Amino acid sequence: MNYRYLTLLALAAWLPGPLPAQSDSADEATPMYDVEVVIFKNVKAPKSREYILPVSSPNRDDKMLDLSSASSLAAAARLGYTRLPKDELRLLETVAKLKESPRYEMLSHVAWRQPGVEREKALPIWLRGGRIYGSEYTSIDNQIEFLESIPRIEGAETGGNKNFAFDEQTLEALELQMLEQQALRVHQGLYEFEGKITVALSRYLHVFTDLVFRRPRLSVDPVTSNTPQDQYLAAYAADTRILNNHSLREHRRMRSKNLHYLDNPEFAMLILITPYEAPQETAPPETETTPPASE
Repeated sequence: MNYRYLTLLALAAWLPGPLPAQSDSADEATPMYDVEVVIFKNVKAPKSREYILPVSSPNRDDKMLDLSSASSLAAAARLGYTRLPKDELRLLETVAKLKESPRYEMLSHVAWRQPGVEREKALPIWLRGGRIYGSEYTSIDNQIEFLESIPRIEGAETGGNKNFAFDEQTLEALELQMLEQQALRVHQGLYEFEGKITVALSRYLHVFTDLVFRRPRLSVDPVTSNTPQDQYLAAYAADTRILNNHSLREHRRMRSKNLHYLDNPEFAMLILITPYEAPQETAPPETETTPPASE
C-alpha cells in the first residue's frame, strides 16, 4: 500500500469529526413590528357621587421609552426602538371618526417601531396626554394610605367594587393634608392620561398595559350646574380636587395585522401591531464602460 495513502488514513483517524454547522438563529434577524396606539376617553361616562377604591399610578423608571423625550428616543434607538412619523400611521381614518363623535375625545395617537423580543428584554413605552391639571389638584396617590384607613360603608358593593363615602370630618382632614402637601412641594402638573405599554414576543405577541385616566373624585357638569350643586362642591372642595385613577391594567395576547380593543368605562385603547420588513437594498445598475478608441 502506498506510504502516502497510509499517512492520510492515520491523519483522518486522529482528526476530530466535521465541525457542527452554525445555528441559523445567530444569523436570523430579530423580527421588527410597527405598533400603533389610539387612546380616547368616553365623554359620556356616568359621573356619580360614588367613591371607588383608590388605585395607584403606574410606576416609572429609567428602563423605558418616553415618546415625548428626545433623550429617551435617542437612547432607545440603539436598541431598535423608533417613533414613527405621521405619514406612516395606519389609523388616521379611525381617529377622524372618533373625533367626529360627540361621545369620545382623543387622548393620544402614537406609533413606534420595535424589535420582537421577550418581555424581560422589551422596553415599556411611556405615554401621556389629554389635559394637564394645575397645582390646585393632587393625585389620589398622595392619599391612598389615608383613604384605605377609612371604614367603608356597609352594603355599598356594586359590580364587585366596594365604594365608600366621606363624612365632613374626613373631608376636612383631606383638605388640610392637601394644603400641607402643596406647601411642601412644587407641583409639576398631572396629565389626564398616563401610563405604559409593553409589547413582547414569545411564541405569540403579547401586550401588557398599565394605564390610568385621571379625573376629580367629585365633579360637576357645567351644563347642569346650579346653585345648590355649586354650594355642595364648595363645601366639599377637597374631594373636587383629588384626582382618581381609573386604571386599565391588562395582559392580552395579540394577533398581528388585527385591530384590538381594550377598555375601561372611562377610556379605551385601540392597538394595531404590524410586522415590519425593511426594504430590500437594490444595487445600482452597472454602467458600461466604452473602451478608448485606438489611435
